[in-house]
Amino acid sequence: MLKTNKRAFTLVEVLCSLAVFSIIFVCMMSYEATSLNMKKDIKTVNNDVLLMENLKNNIIYSMTYEDLNQLITNKNFFVSKNNITMDANKMIVKNIFINQKPTLNSYIKLTSTGIDSNVYKLNISLYSINPTDKLELQCNFYKGKHR
Repeated sequence: MLKTNKRAFTLVEVLCSLAVFSIIFVCMMSYEATSLNMKKDIKTVNNDVLLMENLKNNIIYSMTYEDLNQLITNKNFFVSKNNITMDANKMIVKNIFINQKPTLNSYIKLTSTGIDSNVYKLNISLYSINPTDKLELQCNFYKGKHR
């Protein structure tokens, strides 16, 4: 009788283990790609929130009530997202507002409601540029003439 040596792997066993390893590897890489896309989206949203917060703080603290009143009278309600800087000290709020909606990039729209003769309720909304002008972020705050 012939005795066979069972110590070595057969070709079928090696191919099966490679197939299982490949399936696990592909699943792990798809999760990693999804994770990278989520990190990119979160970073974009965080930057957008910082930009809007920067604009809001500049309107509240740097702009006078008369400047805001003139801005609303001239109907300058739009800001191109590219015109807002992350550095609050370098932004000049009065000069970044325009009266036409930007068509090439995302924009911020300022809307106002006069509550009484000394206070405005302001709303800044960030829109992404696409065929439907999708609303991304929104912020409400008040600006008034205080003595």
